[in-house]
Amino acid sequence: MAREHDTTTHDTQEARGKNGIKVTPKEIVGLVVLLVAAIFCAQNTGDTTIRFFGGDIDSPLWVWLLGVLVVGVLVGLVLPYGRHRKD
Repeated sequence: MAREHDTTTHDTQEARGKNGIKVTPKEIVGLVVLLVAAIFCAQNTGDTTIRFFGGDIDSPLWVWLLGVLVVGVLVGLVLPYGRHRKD
């Protein structure tokens, strides 16, 4: 049993890297998407009109882009499509 514990501890320490922080590929992709979205919003600051169900709303474009990003993240968190269940 001690041997299994040593292997698990070694694997965990190896995955964490030098600073003890484990960064997964999913987190890296998330940070890149967040950075690209922030740059995109910063470059699109002009006012725009959104027409939705007969109503018109004027707001800076970055507000709409940020809102769509937030809705996308929430949908991704709520819908478990493509995730494996842990039994």
